[in-house]
Amino acid sequence: MRTFLCLNYGSSSLKYALFREEELLLKNKVPLGGEEKLEESINTIREQIIQHPEVILHRVVHGMNYESPMPINSETLTVLERLAHINPLHNSIALEGIRISLKLFETSHHYAIFDTDFHKSIPEYCRVYGVDYDLYRQGIKKYGFHGISYSYLLKRSIRLLQKEKPNLIMIHLGQGCSICAVKAGTSVDTSMGFTPLEGLLMVSRSGDIDAGVILHMLRLGISPEDLERKLYRESGIKAICNASNFEELLILREKKDERAVLAFESFVYKLFKYIGAYWFLLEGDLDALVFSGGIGENNPELRERICQRLNFIGVKIDQEANKENREIISSQDSSIKVFVIKTDEEREMVNIFKGKH
Repeated sequence: MRTFLCLNYGSSSLKYALFREEELLLKNKVPLGGEEKLEESINTIREQIIQHPEVILHRVVHGMNYESPMPINSETLTVLERLAHINPLHNSIALEGIRISLKLFETSHHYAIFDTDFHKSIPEYCRVYGVDYDLYRQGIKKYGFHGISYSYLLKRSIRLLQKEKPNLIMIHLGQGCSICAVKAGTSVDTSMGFTPLEGLLMVSRSGDIDAGVILHMLRLGISPEDLERKLYRESGIKAICNASNFEELLILREKKDERAVLAFESFVYKLFKYIGAYWFLLEGDLDALVFSGGIGENNPELRERICQRLNFIGVKIDQEANKENREIISSQDSSIKVFVIKTDEEREMVNIFKGKH
């Protein structure tokens, strides 16, 4: 029986899980203190696992047009280096983690699992940006992210609905936030684009922004490097009200902090706007609304606010079920199901690998 170690590199933590085929043996996470602390973190993981893994699966956020699982060797490491220049926040950490793991687990087989794979069904007219078409030929287009999470959420929704090809609006709300429209079981649009900066307002990322704002910031003398840092790490909710996470935002909002109230209302508004656009895209034929991610799974008030505004399309929730974060929170008379699904990216990484091996 094969053993799998899954390394899930996030923007603030490294999640890991050890499986023996389907059986979960160990699951935990360690905080990330930057690339300089990564080797220490992976060494900690190596000391905790009970047996040497045959296969190590690395979550890599941006895969462009490459397919998962990608075997990692000297040739594909060069590919991963190129991808790290496109999405430095996540890919550079994953790349360094892969290099360290290749040394610490030199007898294991290493593979990259890309977040972008799930969205390859998105039509080209949705992917293209209105810029120089030569850039499009070079790969400058929408890719979409959180794909490993959405893959898991789709499979779980299929089981809950007992419908093989459902129409869904799936929402992943964590440090990074995105939303995905699924039609007949395939992704047809998602809010994140060429990088994980586009789309919803996020904790420290800007989400949708007029490109003219970026040009203006450059004219003000902000260097490209500083601009990149600001957009990834110092924008979004953090920029509006100086809250470093969603829990802190809620505390400030409870104290009637005006900027925290503004940040929360903006977060809800932009999320609601995307839900409306995707409901229209699905022509009103929606089987379920799915909440996930740390914020989506654990914030009943946010879910209630969104679902109340969706009463006009038949969404109704069970208040008690919502407060208890149950998996199904829609009431029996709701024409659209509402799920709160705890995502499991590590298990889905194993499922993706086993689907092709």
